[in-house]
This record gives sequence, C-alpha cells and structure tokens, in this order.
Amino acid sequence: MGLEFEQDAICLSGLTGSKLKCEVLGQYYPFWWGITSGGPAVGHKYLTGIVELDAATGEVFIEDTGETVLGSSGHALALKASNANAYNLKIVLVEKNPICFDHLKKVIQRRWKSINTNAAEGSISSNGTGVYLLNKSLDDALQDISHISLGNALFFFDPLRSAEYSTIEQVARARIASYYRTGTEMIVFLFTSDWFLGRGDFKGLPTGLDPNQWSDAEQKAVLEADALLGTVQWRNQILNANPIHEREQAFVEFYRQRLHRWFRYVLPMPFNPKTNQIFHLILCSNYEVGVRATREFYCNVTGNPKYTPDNKTAFDRFRKAHPDLFIGLSGTKRPSEWKILWRIITEHEEGICDNLCSDFSDIGATPNDRQGMLEWLEHVGYIRKIPNNNAWGALVPLYQINWPYTTDRLQVDPPAQFKPISLKLLSMEDINIK
Repeated sequence: MGLEFEQDAICLSGLTGSKLKCEVLGQYYPFWWGITSGGPAVGHKYLTGIVELDAATGEVFIEDTGETVLGSSGHALALKASNANAYNLKIVLVEKNPICFDHLKKVIQRRWKSINTNAAEGSISSNGTGVYLLNKSLDDALQDISHISLGNALFFFDPLRSAEYSTIEQVARARIASYYRTGTEMIVFLFTSDWFLGRGDFKGLPTGLDPNQWSDAEQKAVLEADALLGTVQWRNQILNANPIHEREQAFVEFYRQRLHRWFRYVLPMPFNPKTNQIFHLILCSNYEVGVRATREFYCNVTGNPKYTPDNKTAFDRFRKAHPDLFIGLSGTKRPSEWKILWRIITEHEEGICDNLCSDFSDIGATPNDRQGMLEWLEHVGYIRKIPNNNAWGALVPLYQINWPYTTDRLQVDPPAQFKPISLKLLSMEDINIK
C-alpha cells in the first residue's frame, strides 16, 4: 500500500472512520491518563506511558472532507505538551517508515516547539523530554522500550491494514511476565467491515472454505486474517455465506478469545462512521477498574445506556434463596458470597473472574478464601467454569457468570449489547480531567 502525504499529513482515502477513530482517541487518551496517573487528588504523580507502534506522522489528511486532523499520535503529543500535570507521562512513538518518521518530526517542530526532536530521537539515557521517537523495527524498538521507565502503559496498535497477532504477543510477552499481571493495556484498531466488504484493492474474505474456489485476492485476504488471528482455526466459523453482520460478530468474538490468552478482560467498542461501515477499538486489560471506566467512557461518547441493574431486587431475592448465608449477620452486613457475585455482575467485563482478581482482595483475605466463595457460586449455579487458555500455563480456575440462571434467580439481565453509535464529542469537564 503506497503512502501519500498532504504536506506532513498522511493521506487516507475514503476512510471516514479514520477521522472518527482519531476523535475517539483524542478523548480517550486524557481520560485514560487521568485515571492511571492517580488524578488530581495525588497530583498525577504516577508514572504512565502511551506507546504507539504505528505512529505515522501525527497528522491525518481526510480526503473525504479535505481536512487535516490530529492522528492518534498527535493527540498523545498534545496531551503531553499542553498539560503541565503530565510531567510523569512518557510518549513513545515507533514508526519504522523513514518518510513517515521525517514528517512526524516536522509536525512536532511545527505544532509543539517545546519538544526537542533531536533529544527525543537521541539517546534514551540522556532524553529528558518525556517523548521518545523511534525510527526502528519492532524488535529493535521493544529493546529500547524496555529501558524506558513507563509505569502503567497503554500500547496502541494502528497499522494501515491489521496488526499481526505475533506482534501483539511479542509486546505482551515483554511486558506481562506473569498470570494476568496488571500494568499493561492495549488498544487494537480493527476495521471490521473491510474484512467482509473489502476496500480499494483489498478484497473481502470468501464465503466458502474450498481454497480452489478462492480468487488470488481472496486468498491474500485469508492469509492476512490468519496473521491477524494467529491461527487458521477461525476459518470454519467465518468462511460461510451467513449475513455479513453475523460474520462480523463472529470475527470479533473469535479475535476476542484469542486476546484473552494475555488479558482477562477484552472490550470491543464498535463505531459506525457511515452506513455499512463498522470498526472496533478493542481494549485489552487485566485491571478491572480501568475496563469498567472505559465501558462507561464508551457509553458517554456514544449514547449507549450505562449498565445499572436493580441491586435491591436482586439482593432481596438472593437473601430469600440463601437464608443460611445470613445467619449471624446483623444490620446491613452482607455475606461475602453476595459481595463477590454482585461485583462480578456489575464490574467484570463478560462476567469473567478468578481468585486472583485484584478487586476481590477486600472481600476475601487470600486466594484460597476467594476460591471457596467462587466454588460456592459455581455449585449453586451463578457462575460456571470455563477453559483458561492463558499464555503462562497457569492452572487457575476461571469462571464466567451464568446469565440464564442468574437472570432467573435474581431478575438481573445481562448488559445490553453495544450499539455502534457515532461519536458524541465530550468537553474536558465531561471527561473530568484537570
């Protein structure tokens, strides 16, 4: 795919979704940083990092509208350069294309003169700018990144077509040393509809499994999907003549399960920039609070309803069904089994949990204590055990909410499926960052 530029901005033809994606990230970066840095209550003192592995030039020229907007890396730079509280925020921009990299430096020199680009692309040990510009391959860049004190870091994958699964694993392996360790989050951009409708010279996936019936362009698309998903096992589920929206959903769900290898929580956020076009920003995290906050952020910017199940009704039904748990409890005290169940329902994406979830530590003192509660919930039927195909081979029982039983017993419905509504711009007051 050839690259074209309008002055220093990279040209993206026919991609209304690119503008929407940039606007979303322009709001999400300060939102994420505001939470992860500790916020104004602690003076944003915690180390944080935003790492873009396909930084491009920092500006995007939208040929559909003839306008130049900040790209995602531009928004990251703007957050760093324009906010005096972002003193402990590191921005790492990786761009292996030398032409893009040269344009990126020019954009920085023009827009953010306070950032010394010579220092930013120089020696890491002597770089005091808080911005790191790496014109290197991924392998070399990861080696450099390992020497940067990032603290809690957000990695954004935004290739022109798709990020190979091997690349995601390479980054995850370098950052997430043990079972669902917190401190690393990822956002992966997936232009979902391209895989089925095609775009430009890219052909959509075929509707059959027989390779002999595929055109050369379709075969190329299948091989790219193999690389995206890191396996060929998806083919039986996706290469069929089902309606496109069903195949899109199956495609995203298969990808979600692949990402669960490294992340306990995977949240696909859909957007529809125009008719018949859909893309997903997929958040991958092992931090319950961050995922819940991101779900609320998405609901705010799209108008999707927030999930607010009726606690009183559910609790009354739980108490009536399990009176033995309340023996010896007085007043407003709640049994631990109820506390952990309600937290799974309201705060765990997909209702996924295990005894090592960090937000369970205030309910059960040890993993063994929490495991006993989870086993009780499983025995009754509120949760069910699911396969745990984690990257570390850890033999930790993994569970998921059993919605049919929970809904029947407690009159609690699962969260509604996201509707891919277009973006609603938020003010900084809405984002609540100071």
